[in-house]
Amino acid sequence: MAHRHKASRLALVLAGLVASTALADVSVAAAGDSLSVPLFSDRSEALWPVEVGLEIASESGEVVVPRRELVVADGQHMIFSEVIATPKGSHAFELELVARHHAGDAIELEYDLFVREARFEELTWTDYLLHRLSLAPRPELGPDALAAARADIVETHGQANEPAHSQSVSVDGALYEIRLYATSLRG
Repeated sequence: MAHRHKASRLALVLAGLVASTALADVSVAAAGDSLSVPLFSDRSEALWPVEVGLEIASESGEVVVPRRELVVADGQHMIFSEVIATPKGSHAFELELVARHHAGDAIELEYDLFVREARFEELTWTDYLLHRLSLAPRPELGPDALAAARADIVETHGQANEPAHSQSVSVDGALYEIRLYATSLRG
């Protein structure tokens, strides 16, 4: 009788394991948009974080937007948005980014980069002179237009102080280098 009771408890434990494994497989298959498989799919705080950063440099190598860094969970969607004032108007950079861990120290960066430019409205010489003497407000910006768009998925082995990936973009005669940084914060 005791033997039968142990056997039925063992059968219940095995059935529970099979059911939990089947549920885990369904949740991983439902995620579907990542090549990495988290250990705890229902708890995002349990995922290993990734430190990602963005820096923008001019053609001469001068950093025009210092590095901005964020620590995010593996697979979390984020957006960097920066605006650079130019003598002709402004250049706005928007980078949508998802960083995912791969095998070893590799990190996958999936990004969409959009660069928009807006020129100042036409000015008379009098308006320009008054503005330069700080006697009139800054000229109004006209409508913005998409100047460049890039999208890519790259695998990197980024070091903390070296760019993991860079992308060059030319906007209104100015060449910019967009530098992406990615460092795994696995323990």
